[in-house]
Amino acid sequence: MRKADSEALPVAFLHPQPDEFSFVYRDGEPAVRIEPGQPLEVFTEDCFSGKLTAIDGKPREVAPFPRVNPLSGPIGIRGAAPGDILAIHFLSVRPARPWGVSTVSPNFGLLSGTRLTPNLQPELGERVWIWVVDEAQRTLRTMTRSGREIEAPLRPFHGSVGIAPAHGEVRNSVVPDAFGGNLDLPSLVEGTTLYLRVNAPEAKLWIGDGQFAQGDGEIAGTAVEGAMLTRLVTDVVRPADDIEWPRVETDDCIMVVGCARPLEDAARVASAGLVRWVADLCELALDDSLQLVSQSIRFRIGNLVNPVYSVAAILNKRQLPATKSILGDAHARLSKRK
Repeated sequence: MRKADSEALPVAFLHPQPDEFSFVYRDGEPAVRIEPGQPLEVFTEDCFSGKLTAIDGKPREVAPFPRVNPLSGPIGIRGAAPGDILAIHFLSVRPARPWGVSTVSPNFGLLSGTRLTPNLQPELGERVWIWVVDEAQRTLRTMTRSGREIEAPLRPFHGSVGIAPAHGEVRNSVVPDAFGGNLDLPSLVEGTTLYLRVNAPEAKLWIGDGQFAQGDGEIAGTAVEGAMLTRLVTDVVRPADDIEWPRVETDDCIMVVGCARPLEDAARVASAGLVRWVADLCELALDDSLQLVSQSIRFRIGNLVNPVYSVAAILNKRQLPATKSILGDAHARLSKRK
């Protein structure tokens, strides 16, 4: 394990200009380099690049595919090498503007016909909602067609967090996969640690797609999308076991994220990863681990509208018998950073 003393390291900053965002995950020259343990403050734009500002806006005109989900980066982490695990801990995740935006668009979303799931029903129209942030009350509010106010809980997180993909691939910013990417997992909130296997020197971390609120599945096609000001810290861990898919740790739970279509395959990927992780952590036979996980597992659906779906398989740490350290106690250490 390689780690730095964060007390001796100044905060680094990454605040991209409008023409400096990327719409792909890739390897490349870092926009900023940080040491493991060094805090980084990063500004990210919303999925529409900040161009959708009113209810009469046209989402597909201001942010035509594939120019959606702009990413800040790449962030180089010194010392990270292929095969290592990059731990990314979210120290704070805050709205950078007092409003967010959500939409409904034709042929997009779980309840619409799409190119891969066509039907003969009329298309939904295109519509925009502007949500006002109330940080004191931890709520978001917007108006309906009839002039009524509706409300959602404010729970900011990043829908897109990923590193340079394996084998030199370049992947679109809407794709989730083993490198992370557009996971759209509402669990990636302040205080959470995400673990990704490094594929390229310095890892090349990308982050974006700030979301002020999102239910499981993001069924309308967008969350309440918003610009974000986030402070994070990283560490580089040498894995004790084989990590193929993203892992997540909170104070209370461990999770494995699977990405696939159909949904059952994403759940299968996540479940298999969790069973193997618990077997290694608790030094259990694989079938004993399967039995333990099977009786206590929970699932969280990240996204049901991306090119592939994302599912997190979750287990409360209380259900684990005596364990080895979880990835070098990276979460516990990083949670103490400021």
